[in-house]
Amino acid sequence: MSQLAANLRGKSNWVIILCAYITVYVILDRISSVQALPDIGFTLWNPPPAISLALLLTCGLLFAPALFVAAVLADALSGAVSAWLWPALASDAVVAAGYTVVAVALRPLVRRAAGLQSVREVSWFLVIISVGVLAIAGSVGAALVLMNVVPMSRFTATVRHFWVGDLTGIVGLLPVLLTAPRAWKRWRELSTRTRVVDVGVFALSLASALWIIFGVAPPQEFQFFYLLLLPVIWIGVRHGLSLCAMAILTEQVTLVALVNQLDYPASDFIAFQILSLAVAVAGLVLGAVVTERLHAEVKLRQQQAELGRVTRITTAGALGSAIVHEISQPLATLATYAHACQRLSSTAPQDKRLLTETLAKIESEALRAGEIVERLRDFLSKGDTLLGPMALEEAARRVAGALVDEARVNGVEVRIEAQSETSIVADRVQVEQLLVNLIRNGIEAAAERTTGEKRVRVRISRSDSEIRVDVEDNGPGVTPEIMERLFEPFATSKTRGMGLGLSLSRQIVESHGGRLWYERTSAMGAHFAFCLPCNRTNVDVR
Repeated sequence: MSQLAANLRGKSNWVIILCAYITVYVILDRISSVQALPDIGFTLWNPPPAISLALLLTCGLLFAPALFVAAVLADALSGAVSAWLWPALASDAVVAAGYTVVAVALRPLVRRAAGLQSVREVSWFLVIISVGVLAIAGSVGAALVLMNVVPMSRFTATVRHFWVGDLTGIVGLLPVLLTAPRAWKRWRELSTRTRVVDVGVFALSLASALWIIFGVAPPQEFQFFYLLLLPVIWIGVRHGLSLCAMAILTEQVTLVALVNQLDYPASDFIAFQILSLAVAVAGLVLGAVVTERLHAEVKLRQQQAELGRVTRITTAGALGSAIVHEISQPLATLATYAHACQRLSSTAPQDKRLLTETLAKIESEALRAGEIVERLRDFLSKGDTLLGPMALEEAARRVAGALVDEARVNGVEVRIEAQSETSIVADRVQVEQLLVNLIRNGIEAAAERTTGEKRVRVRISRSDSEIRVDVEDNGPGVTPEIMERLFEPFATSKTRGMGLGLSLSRQIVESHGGRLWYERTSAMGAHFAFCLPCNRTNVDVR
């Protein structure tokens, strides 16, 4: 029962569409009967084929027989069928079949473009329409010649009359029908002020152009006709293809009505229609260019939004990885001290002083881990640096003291060599973490030696404008495979390394106006160096 009801509703919709189409076709046929060719009825402005193509393109080719029915009914109401029954039926059949073929050619194009959007789609649309209408005009003209309705001497004039009339009608109306939903959407997006201004400018420029063409310019001075491009250009540049098509149709209807009212001869009417075609083609192409640009801007904004989203995700991942990387050493130290406290708690009372000192170290390392997390978050998310005076030598010795257990376990000696004055203005937590990364890398590298002394040497020297820090180890050095990507994120030769230490270190140095590099030497081991400016102006010390 429900299926039957659905079928009835579907048939009802078909009947409504068919009746609406035939009604509109007949009305347009009567309205557009201007400069009709004697004895045949071909008009120089014929928009009904645009309704036929819109029907086939939007509702399907099953409605193709309706084209013949509508054409015969329109001819019957105009009296053409009674005067020329078989020629009228033959020409209507040719026209219906021809526009069905044109619709078949346009259907993939319109479906792909969702109603004409790009320059490519508009160009193909114009080519298919022009060639298709010319083929139909030639076929109808040939049929009329064969049936002795039109003498051979008038064949060319008949084809020209048919082609100009149908082509102007289709180019003027069909783009409006295909882009109507987008035009309505665009119109609703506009503010009332924009609507008033744009419609006002269009109407004023159109009226001015028509006044110059028909009221001021001498007769036959058709170059003034291109003033009609100005209102079309205004709408096209402002709003793209959909509203530009509406402007073209408005201009075309106004022009046809005016030329017909002024009773211009058919020769001038054809000239006006050809010029109108030129304006319509230029307007459609311009509108398509603007629409493509607007779509490109929307796509660019979408891509930028997606890029921002991916960047935020990447930043969050980098932040998490960096936090894991940077607090691993304080956590390892905490675990070592906690284990020492466990052992000390079970010893004699005289070890309570050492237990107190170890607990103080645990507290210090826990606070440092929290501070690292906080400063890393600020640095990676906002690039903030909390500047203040600090001594690099003290920072280096403090870091070496924090890493002393790791160095002792691996049998590595850490030496600090510094000049007397090493004060700078910098973010203490970030610079200390920079030193932790470089010194710890040196300890891990030196620990790989199987013979001889294992050492890491930190030298701090000062010049007039900057302080230089060199961190050298006598480990196996940097492999050639990793050399070019040494400071890139996640580039590492360690089996358990994350490859973030040097990348973060370079970010820290550069955020302080310095530079970090790898010193290539012929000796065994790795040599990293960085420089920081001694005096920084306009520093916010907090």
